[in-house]
Amino acid sequence: MTAYARSTDAVSALASLLDALDTDRRAAKATAKRGESNRLRLLMVHGAAAIIVAPLFLVYSAANGLTSTSWTLLRSIPGAPHTVAAWLFTAGVVVMLGSAARHAGVAAVGLGMMGVWYLSFASTFSYAAWAWWMAGADPATMPGIYAGPVYFHLAVIMVLQLAAALRVRADRED
Repeated sequence: MTAYARSTDAVSALASLLDALDTDRRAAKATAKRGESNRLRLLMVHGAAAIIVAPLFLVYSAANGLTSTSWTLLRSIPGAPHTVAAWLFTAGVVVMLGSAARHAGVAAVGLGMMGVWYLSFASTFSYAAWAWWMAGADPATMPGIYAGPVYFHLAVIMVLQLAAALRVRADRED
């Protein structure tokens, strides 16, 4: 094989390698873009749900008065239930505005607010279940023992989303 043939083969191999790298780069970029789009849509769903749930919570609390033992801790929040609903509504608006503007820091603030809201509900329902258990666990007075874990897992989801938003923010600052 001549020197010219070897150099042609090397150039051809290099061109193939560069084409493969470009294809991989394009695929990685499309995957990252799709992931970011999915994350933002999920945040919008969280924000919209908070905006919808807040007034529904007020309707529920007006009808039921939050008088059962399940609401003991939540009733101790000043201005509850109005402040509790306003907190969630504001959190939803902040998450949606931050997501729509692709401002991860703003979205992170709203996610933190939502996490606090969910954690307060997880705490109040878990406290009611604990108090019920400590009082002898009478089936006739059993509170909603499932609600604490449900709200706790939502609080964990908000923390994970918050961590993702902070990572996005840090990556953009680099």
